[in-house]
Amino acid sequence: MIRIAAGWASVCVVVGCAGAAQAADVPGGRASLVKAPGVAAAADWSGFYVGTHVGAAASDNAWNGASGPVLALPPQPLPFYGHGVSGNVISGFQAGYNFQAGRFVYGVEADASFGNIGGVAGCLGGTFACTSRMDDLWTVAARFGFAASDVLLYAKAGAAWTDVKRRMASGATANVLDGSETRAGWLVGLGAEYAFLPGLSAKIEYNYADFGSRSLAMTDQFGATSDVTVGQTAHLVKLGLNYRLGAASISAAPAPGVPLPQWSWTGIYIGAQAGGGFGRNQWESANGALLAISSSGGFPGSGDISGLFGGGQIGANLQVGRWVVGVEASAAAADIGGYAKCATDVAVGSNFVCHNAITSLGTVAGRFGQSWGNLLIYGKAGAAWATGNSEAQQSGFASRFTESGTRWGWMTGTGLEYALSQNLSAFVEYNHVDFGTRDTRYADQFGNASVVGFNQKLDLVKAGINYRLGWGALMLEAGAATPLFVKAPTLPLGWSVEAGTRYWGSSGRMQKDLNDNASPSRLNSRLIYANQTGHALESFVRFDHTSGVFAKANLGLGHLVGGQLNDEDFPNQVTYSNTISDMRNSRLAFGSADVGYNIINDGGRKLGGFVGYRSLYQTGNGFGCLQIATDITCNVTVPTQFLGLSETESWRGVALGLNVRAPLSERLRLEVDAAYLPYVNRAGFDNHWFRADINPQSETGHGWGTQFEAILSYAVTDRFSVGVGGRYWYFATSSASTIFPGETAVAPMQFYSERYGGFVQTSYKFGDVDTAEAAARGIAKAPPQTAPVNWTGLYVGASVGSGWGLTTYADPFPTAPTGDRVDLGGALLGGQIGANYQVGHLVTGAEASVNWANIRGTNTCFGVYPDPVTAGFNCGSRIDAIGAFTARGGYAFDRTLLYVKGGAAWDRQQDQFNAIGVGGTILTDTRTNWGWTIGGGLEYALAPAWSMALEYKYFDFGASSVFSTSAPPALAGVNLAPQSNRLQTVSLGVNYKLGDWMSAFRD
Repeated sequence: MIRIAAGWASVCVVVGCAGAAQAADVPGGRASLVKAPGVAAAADWSGFYVGTHVGAAASDNAWNGASGPVLALPPQPLPFYGHGVSGNVISGFQAGYNFQAGRFVYGVEADASFGNIGGVAGCLGGTFACTSRMDDLWTVAARFGFAASDVLLYAKAGAAWTDVKRRMASGATANVLDGSETRAGWLVGLGAEYAFLPGLSAKIEYNYADFGSRSLAMTDQFGATSDVTVGQTAHLVKLGLNYRLGAASISAAPAPGVPLPQWSWTGIYIGAQAGGGFGRNQWESANGALLAISSSGGFPGSGDISGLFGGGQIGANLQVGRWVVGVEASAAAADIGGYAKCATDVAVGSNFVCHNAITSLGTVAGRFGQSWGNLLIYGKAGAAWATGNSEAQQSGFASRFTESGTRWGWMTGTGLEYALSQNLSAFVEYNHVDFGTRDTRYADQFGNASVVGFNQKLDLVKAGINYRLGWGALMLEAGAATPLFVKAPTLPLGWSVEAGTRYWGSSGRMQKDLNDNASPSRLNSRLIYANQTGHALESFVRFDHTSGVFAKANLGLGHLVGGQLNDEDFPNQVTYSNTISDMRNSRLAFGSADVGYNIINDGGRKLGGFVGYRSLYQTGNGFGCLQIATDITCNVTVPTQFLGLSETESWRGVALGLNVRAPLSERLRLEVDAAYLPYVNRAGFDNHWFRADINPQSETGHGWGTQFEAILSYAVTDRFSVGVGGRYWYFATSSASTIFPGETAVAPMQFYSERYGGFVQTSYKFGDVDTAEAAARGIAKAPPQTAPVNWTGLYVGASVGSGWGLTTYADPFPTAPTGDRVDLGGALLGGQIGANYQVGHLVTGAEASVNWANIRGTNTCFGVYPDPVTAGFNCGSRIDAIGAFTARGGYAFDRTLLYVKGGAAWDRQQDQFNAIGVGGTILTDTRTNWGWTIGGGLEYALAPAWSMALEYKYFDFGASSVFSTSAPPALAGVNLAPQSNRLQTVSLGVNYKLGDWMSAFRD
């Protein structure tokens, strides 16, 4: 996901940052601008082109069968089949040729994408963890398209091939099988390309590649070879930038006869930077003590790493014509790291936990680029270094092997830098860093030592600012008394781009419920990674066109710190177990991309729908183990120096939503984004670090989700804004499973993931702005609406939103240390009808609303039930509908109505109590609960008959209707329903006012 940021930023800056700026950007306050001519003619797509791209790739791997010695490994007999989904970011390049005949475009294109697309599947009855990793994917395809002015819509088909490395490792046997292959297949795809400038175009493209199902020879460390049949397909989404060779460049020349001052990048600069890194660690070999302990015939291990960094840079540029050469040195403090399973000691059934942490890093590189006015597009290459430490420790053993030092390698990258003034510029940059494989000496505290081969690769994305010192030719004068700030080529008329960065502070949880494979209704285990505090850096960009078309995207990376892991086991005929672990060193990454259309697009007031893509990656690590029930597991406390349990998950899916922008005043703007995710894929794995047999344990599933976000921003200038906001995310599976070693049937699972928090942001706008200067440039803008709105009348509307809540239980047994309360979360879709009456600035009204809901959750009840063999029951609730009858009162000014509301409320709720563990059944009770609600919101008139409403409501439905059971005796007559049901919701509503507005409101 990190590489996508570079691509989004590249498109943003090349397309948007080239826009003319306002007078406030001109040195000396001069309002006159020297402008480049716009793109007057439709694009001619003929010719050779080269380009770059970034994106996301997902690969589906079906391990269909095997023959040979692997089938003789214990335990047997078991079905071989395993299925895994892998995914990651990609980046690469392409080259091609187009020939245009009329509106039809014919062409051929070759491209190469690079990434670390890896995933895991449970094979041979879950006995083996079968992993696949694609490092590169190449295509050669014919293209056929239809050109409509500057837009090219095209399809493509051709050949594809990829290099794949596969591994099979098990905790039940010492054999580790490896194999690699170059696999060829076919490819089809669709795309759209837009020519923003005569020589530059941006594209979005989807590819599907099928590599078939083929046999691969895989050999273990003892020389035994087995034939394994694997089927593989891949899905790729690419965002790219193409440069057409020989195209007429757009200069910054003004009209004939006007002297031209030219921006120069020559000089020394210093600056600051911050960003994130994402990559891969591989422990490839070992000798000495570590090799002697390992049963794997080596020391194989690999794992993802990620984290944040921040620092500074110093450099110098020299400009000759439009070309810029330079050199730069950078250094940053870092917190980048990750964990991996390195090897297995089959004799004792334990693993080696390997960890690497980067504490600082830097580069020394040359730069070479081309200037487009005050925009510099550049590449760079050179040396890179990283300082950090690594450790390898066998789970449960005191011996801890460590090393520390500085590694050197090479780097390459690309970036864009935009001059905001004569001395100040902002940049965004992507680097790929390869430290290669280095032999490093590891030693433990007892004097044992090994030389370990360690390989590391990183992808870094950073943003920052540079300040140019007063050396060199800052401006090439053109006879002007005051230097003019010459702008880069303008966007096509009607486009605007807003780009920025955010810090997001959040809290959240990951939860999984594991049921029995033989008795699917019985809960075996539950793990909740709770109260994880998140700190993330995020970049975002939005493109808007006056036609109403918009596109937006964001990308973030961060740390999860603190929290507590609660691990419960509910085995049959075994004492109930409830352990807790400390959480630290966890990671978070996320991204989105949307395209939509504003049905209301008037003077900054926007209401639109969109379709998009969402991705969330999380890993949680639990250290130590303390038993707080009566089972013998961890009854001797495991110290928190030992990593015990980890969960890694990825959610990827389709989003459908609404986006609203409401200018509350000349400088204050509210933006609300609400999305429902009807389908998401959930892929992940569990690491039980103290157990060799389920480390890792593959988990697959699919489900749904909801996301809600609101931002209040303040325009410090027409271009620069600051803001605050909040967001809520929730994901859940509707179907999920895993297969345990030695089993033939899958075990059903349920996953929940919730995260919420607040953020601060800064942003900069390029292109068209709603100012007098924009009007002076001939861009027609809607006049500001000054007449007040009259809210009197009837209205109907629809809404989309999110909800979260809590149910609690009256536990008749001694108070349990955990449980007896269920966290709920989910989505809302509904409608409302109401009436308002306005007197002066005061508005009163009444409203009835009803919402379809999908709000649910589960947790443990009665953890101190008298019989510890069957203690701990699975409780949960599901809310299917919510309604309210409310009165509201508010204060109206300009187009805005601030209001509070309250009244009666109801929900349709199913409560569940799982008593299968005590020989009973799953008891359910579905009723309508009545209660009350209170809340408030902001409604804004977007158009004469249309308004949007951002609303928060709190619901209290009291106790659910009592239900109980007569068996077993200890539960007889006990109320199994929640004693309290409380819910909170946020929603984005769109209202249509029936009848006519007062004439004062007419435009």
